[in-house]
Amino acid sequence: MNCRTMLALICVLSLASLAVAQQPDETTARVPELDAFHTPIYAIWHEAWPAGNVARLKELLPDVEKASAALSKATLPGILRDKEGMWKEKMKGLADAVDAYRAGVAANDSAAVMQAAERVHMSYEMLVRTIRPALKELDAFHQVLYVLHHYDMPGRNDAKIRAAADTLARRTEALNAAVLPKRLEKRTEQFTKARASLAEAVATFAAAARSGKSVDELLPLEEAVHGRYQVLEKVFD
Repeated sequence: MNCRTMLALICVLSLASLAVAQQPDETTARVPELDAFHTPIYAIWHEAWPAGNVARLKELLPDVEKASAALSKATLPGILRDKEGMWKEKMKGLADAVDAYRAGVAANDSAAVMQAAERVHMSYEMLVRTIRPALKELDAFHQVLYVLHHYDMPGRNDAKIRAAADTLARRTEALNAAVLPKRLEKRTEQFTKARASLAEAVATFAAAARSGKSVDELLPLEEAVHGRYQVLEKVFD
C-alpha cells in the first residue's frame, strides 16, 4: 500500500469515526443556547415582571439581547431537522419582541417595557414548545428511528437495521401505554388513531426484519414507519 493510499484510508476512517461520534449529539433534542436563555427569562418572569419592577426589567435588557443574539446563531441538532421551519418562525417572533423591549426601554415607557417583557417570555415559551418532546415515550421512539432512517437504512447496515427493528417494537409498547398530559387531552382521539397506525407499521417492519427479509424488502416498510411517525408527531404541532 503506497503512502497516498494510506493517507486516503486514514482520512476516510477519521471521517467515519467523526460521524459516529456526532450521532449521539444529533439524537438529543436540546439547544444549549435556549437553555442558557432561561436565566434572564427567569429573572424577568418570576422576579421583575410580577413585581412590576420596571427598573429591573430595564437592567435585564442587555442580558436578554446577549442571550437572543446567541440563540439566533444556534444550530438545531439533526433530530430536530423537521422543526427548522417552525423554529425560524418562532425566532422571528422573539426578535420582534426583543426589538419592542429595546424600544420601550429607549423611550422610557414603563407600560411598553412591561408588555414587551411579557412578549419575550411568551416567545421563549413558544421556542421551548417547538423542540420539547410532547411525550418522553415518543422522544425515546424517535431517537431510535432517527438513527435508523438517516444512518442505518442508507448505509444498508443489516445488523443495525434488525436490532433497531426490535428496539422500535419495544419502544412502541411503551408508547402504546403512554397517556397524554392534561394540556393535550383534547388531542387524544387524533393521537390514538395516529399511534395505532404507527404501531401497525412497526409490527410489520419488525416481523419482516425478524423473518430475514432483505434490506431492499425492508426499505419501503421502514419508510412507512417513518411516514406514520411524522403523522403522529404532527398531532402536537
